[in-house]
Amino acid sequence: MNRRIKTIVESEKGFTMQDLLIACFIITLFVGIITTMMSSTFKVNAKTKLTSQMTLYAVQILEDIDKISYDDVQMKTGEDYKRQFSIPEGYDVSLNILDYGKQDVIKIIELKISYILNGETNDFTVKRLKIKEM
Repeated sequence: MNRRIKTIVESEKGFTMQDLLIACFIITLFVGIITTMMSSTFKVNAKTKLTSQMTLYAVQILEDIDKISYDDVQMKTGEDYKRQFSIPEGYDVSLNILDYGKQDVIKIIELKISYILNGETNDFTVKRLKIKEM
């Protein structure tokens, strides 16, 4: 029995340090690639969710602008809409109202909603006309 164990130990079957180092390098490389892919997938998923939420808020605000009267449009601000629709703090809402011409019958309403994700600002801007009802 001792001879058999001695033969197995003395045989050159097994791993060398070089084989182990190469295997560890390959495993580390694949783990790094998979981690990078998962991280970028998470970032894209988070950005998509925030952008879809931002679009939903923009639609709600524009529908409300369509409902209110021409004179009331100038009284609303982005902060009013943040409170009205319970928009979270991460989003910034700005409403810019411009005169279309010399007569006060058409206004250009520019709605801009933005958020910051990983130090990068993403914004969504929509322009709409509001016509005075006669």
